[in-house]
Amino acid sequence: MLYRLLLCLLLGSFVSVSMAANNVSEDQQKLTQTVFELERSVAILQLSTASLGDYQSLATKMAHVKSLEYRVNFLGNLTFLLCMALVVFFFKLRNQQKRLLALESREAEKVSEQQKKDI
Repeated sequence: MLYRLLLCLLLGSFVSVSMAANNVSEDQQKLTQTVFELERSVAILQLSTASLGDYQSLATKMAHVKSLEYRVNFLGNLTFLLCMALVVFFFKLRNQQKRLLALESREAEKVSEQQKKDI
């Protein structure tokens, strides 16, 4: 009988501890949800109480950021075009160098043939 009573007390304490843990996690979730809702409400309230000057300064800052973005895009495109122009220039220079070497070798052959004819 004493063993049954001890077993019931042990089982009861285990169940109550596990239920308390569940209640704590549920309470924590409810508290987290409440804090989130309060923060959202405060943010909405701050936006609704903003003055016209705040909106105008925000609009000017956004316009300034947009103009900076356009400048960066322009400079990026310009840099890309300059790099491509350099690549094309170096290819043309390489071809010109090949043509020059070919002309110099032809000239050298003509000179050597001329010297052979003279001898």
